[in-house]
Amino acid sequence: MNTQKKVILMLQQFIIERENADKRRRYRKENENLNLSLTQFHIIDLIDKNEKVNNKFLAKHLNISKPAITKSVKKLLSKELVIELKDPSNKREVHYDLTESGENLSFIHDDLHNRAVKKYEKVLKVFNENEMETIIKFLKRSIEELKKDGSDASD
Repeated sequence: MNTQKKVILMLQQFIIERENADKRRRYRKENENLNLSLTQFHIIDLIDKNEKVNNKFLAKHLNISKPAITKSVKKLLSKELVIELKDPSNKREVHYDLTESGENLSFIHDDLHNRAVKKYEKVLKVFNENEMETIIKFLKRSIEELKKDGSDASD
């Protein structure tokens, strides 16, 4: 992975940590009933882009606990954004799929993500490799501090 891509990834993590509350407010204004967390938007995105998604898959890819995944998925089920699919060969195995509303939210999430990447690329064009390495160090440190402060509350 080249340095610019590393910087972009770090910027994304930084922005997510810093603007968690802002994103919730914007989505709440668009649809008062949703009030979804960033974790829930990421779950929707993973379900949209992968097959046979279950709690174990989500916990691994989002690096959060299975109970946190269960809580988030229950909310998505109650909002009718996600549906459960039982595996016919293993009745205990449950996979998730998106409803039409969930697919629409996934599209919005992708669009916001793509716009952000384009903005980051534009900003980073003026920096050389050494400067971008410094930016990466700064963002890593900032993310660590934000996490210590408990800024990322998953629900």
